[in-house]
Amino acid sequence: MQHALAFSAAAIVLAVSPGARAIELQPHEAVYDLSLVSQSSNFSSIDGRIALQLKPDACAGLSIDYRFLARFHQDDEVTVTDQQTVARESRDGKRYEFRTRTVVDGTEQSLVEGVAVNEGDKTKVSFESPVKRETELPLSVFPLGHTAELVEKALAGERLVQANLFDGDEEADKLLTTTSLILPAKPETRPENPEVAKTLEGLRSWNVVESYYNTDSDGDGLPVFETRYRLYENGVSDELRLDFGEYTLAGGLDRLQFYDRPTDCPASQ
Repeated sequence: MQHALAFSAAAIVLAVSPGARAIELQPHEAVYDLSLVSQSSNFSSIDGRIALQLKPDACAGLSIDYRFLARFHQDDEVTVTDQQTVARESRDGKRYEFRTRTVVDGTEQSLVEGVAVNEGDKTKVSFESPVKRETELPLSVFPLGHTAELVEKALAGERLVQANLFDGDEEADKLLTTTSLILPAKPETRPENPEVAKTLEGLRSWNVVESYYNTDSDGDGLPVFETRYRLYENGVSDELRLDFGEYTLAGGLDRLQFYDRPTDCPASQ
């Protein structure tokens, strides 16, 4: 799932609170093609692809199947990284099950899996891999709940959102936080892919700049990762720009397909 931003003193800072979501995200399948747009390293080129499936898990929640494949070209060598995440998030935002496998050139480098539960003012995380351990964090929002909150705040006209976020990171004790700046997108700007543009036609959208911080940011105050994207009111994102510090990848939706939502679900669960 990554920058120091100056905001007007008039900006309103809002804390995202994990709870039942007022916004229902659209289940969908999305594929993004990414390419290198800037770097401070010496790669000849980098190309990548993100494939995402967001599917209903009956009425209980949503399942996430996410894969990020990147090829790093340097001289005559190519390094291929493959990050695969399978997760499930409950509709009420209180439980997040995760499993992330990272493979480099066909060899598994890491496996992180476990369960996080929101109880009271804490997020309790139980890791099964790479080692069994438990930790407690300040109350945090999970990825889908965070996206839903951003849409909700955007619809309400809010422009600045801050959140504690837990996304399955093995280094959870570094206390990941995000700051998101939300700006209106130009309605006349359409996705480059005509089929994608047709699928998203008529939906409101915003340009989001999201900066991620943790305890590694304390020295210089700079984010550990920054991403920019166009967020639609149904939770779909386009026009990605991922700043990893040493390099930046950018690209948009190459394919988008909606799945049906489950019917007859209670208002909250």
